[in-house]
Amino acid sequence: MYNITPAQKELLIWLVQTVKKGELEEMFAVQYPENGGVIFKDHNRNKHYKKNLNRVQMIALSTSEFLVVDVRKIYTFEKQVDEYYTLTGKAYEAIDSNFAEPDTSFIKYISSFPDITNLDKELKSRCLPTLGAGSADPKLWDSAVRTAVVILEERLRDIGQVTNPMKVGKDLVGEVFRQNGPLALKLTSESERISYRDLFLGIIGTFRNPYAHRLIDPTPENGGTVISFINFLLNMLEDLRRT
Repeated sequence: MYNITPAQKELLIWLVQTVKKGELEEMFAVQYPENGGVIFKDHNRNKHYKKNLNRVQMIALSTSEFLVVDVRKIYTFEKQVDEYYTLTGKAYEAIDSNFAEPDTSFIKYISSFPDITNLDKELKSRCLPTLGAGSADPKLWDSAVRTAVVILEERLRDIGQVTNPMKVGKDLVGEVFRQNGPLALKLTSESERISYRDLFLGIIGTFRNPYAHRLIDPTPENGGTVISFINFLLNMLEDLRRT
């Protein structure tokens, strides 16, 4: 989460919304009257007075990189010192996402993918949002791995042109990689076909059945390894599709 207080969030929301409405410029001046509160001004000296605010809150937003501060002494007829601030892109992102900063620490557990941009699109869209809710929780990894195995099974069904919904698990793998089956023209070597079949049979047998019938709750490291390997298998199937 963003490291600011509820009051500071409320202030940032007001700043961004006021700028978006055109009532304040992205770069604005701030004054701190002796009687308390904060005065926000644009270059035309139009003012927005906000009570119950103080300089510490502005500093907090600057420290969190929502604002860039440029302190300049400008002696007006009011003999006030203006501090100039500019909203950053991070401020707009925080408001647009309602401060819902995702937990992306799960990336470190997918050791083969410190950069997840090349992860299979189905894994990214269906598994990573779950992990974004808290990557240290084995229960979330249980759900993510179970989903990844289903994705693998669906990809096998698609690339093998298997329409029979009763073909699941090992029966599905056997159908996809059978002799004279849908991939016979792509896997012309008998030994290669059998190697593919045995590899996918082993993975389906090792992961599909246990995750389908009971709660495993793997460690993040183990869960990340399984998802990485399933991604590799999905890439193998896509290579076959392109062959």
